[in-house]
Amino acid sequence: MQPVSLSSPLLVLDQPVLADATLMFEFCQDPVFERFLTVPWPYNASDAETFISRYIPGAWKSDEEYTWALRSPDSPNLMGIICLRVPSGSIGFWLGARHRGNGFIPEAQRLVADWAFAEGIVNAIHWECLVGNIPSSRVARKAGFTFTGEGPSLAAYRDGSHPMSWQGWLHADDDRSPKDGWPEEVLVP
Repeated sequence: MQPVSLSSPLLVLDQPVLADATLMFEFCQDPVFERFLTVPWPYNASDAETFISRYIPGAWKSDEEYTWALRSPDSPNLMGIICLRVPSGSIGFWLGARHRGNGFIPEAQRLVADWAFAEGIVNAIHWECLVGNIPSSRVARKAGFTFTGEGPSLAAYRDGSHPMSWQGWLHADDDRSPKDGWPEEVLVP
């Protein structure tokens, strides 16, 4: 698969470039990332450079994972990352702390889901986060995912384990409204 760009009035999703490595490194110093994400820890500048220059192009070429940078239509600066792993249909994302709370991740999820469903890449998208990752859960619910329960994560954590995670699915024919059935702490603002 050749990389594609996706956009809306709120966001542009395009390919991360080496010029993004400095911001990626900065954002990945967030202690929230250490707790909840599978990125290497400690996260080094070379991790960002390798991810951008080697992993992302190779994963697109092999149809293993499609990764986009999130950007404002008004700025070339990196705000975050979203990816879709195939064939599992697993979605992953992160957003730099200063960009949170503006609806960027639900919009990015919508753009990726619409593209993946329209292109027949997958007919369902899987979301998961470590138990207790309330922000990730809230954006998945807002994007229309149905909560399916708690179980060992499908994706390996950085230590190779599969810790308990909250999981959900979004099917191509689902309506995208928030669903009931999520853990109570996700519903409480």
